[in-house]
Amino acid sequence: MAAEEPMPEKKLIDPINRYVYIARADGRVDVTDPDTGKTGIFDDKGVWHSGELTYANRQLLGWIGRLAVRRATPGGDS
Repeated sequence: MAAEEPMPEKKLIDPINRYVYIARADGRVDVTDPDTGKTGIFDDKGVWHSGELTYANRQLLGWIGRLAVRRATPGGDS
C-alpha cells in the first residue's frame, strides 16, 4: 500500500495587512501576522480555534479553507 501524498502547501498573502494564510489538509487555515509574529488557526467559515491572533479575513479563510477540503477529498478539484 502506497503512503498518502501530502497536500501541496497553499499559501496566500493578504495585500492589505500582509497576513499570511496557509491551508491545512484538515480544512483549517493557519494565519500569521508578519509584523507581530502572532498566529491563529481558523476554519473556512472564519471561526477562530486557537492562537493569539483572533481575527482574520473571512473571505480569504473561506476561499483557501474550502480549497484545502476539496483537495483532500478523493475526487476533489485539483
